[in-house]
Amino acid sequence: MRTEAGEMLFRRCATTGRHHHLLCRCCGRTVEVEGPEVERWADKVARKHGFTDVSHTLEVVGLCPECAGS
Repeated sequence: MRTEAGEMLFRRCATTGRHHHLLCRCCGRTVEVEGPEVERWADKVARKHGFTDVSHTLEVVGLCPECAGS
């Protein structure tokens, strides 16, 4: 992942299969989530444009419940 300052950071994931991340912009908390809909969408878009051997990353950034105050 890349910070707002442009620094590259690497995250060790607990899940070895394909997954995505929810990331808190305040405390940095990360939650690993599966996203089969995203996988289908990425495959569909790649096929539509003739791309093969496609990979992707996805991070959804927001505030975790603790940082949001709920």
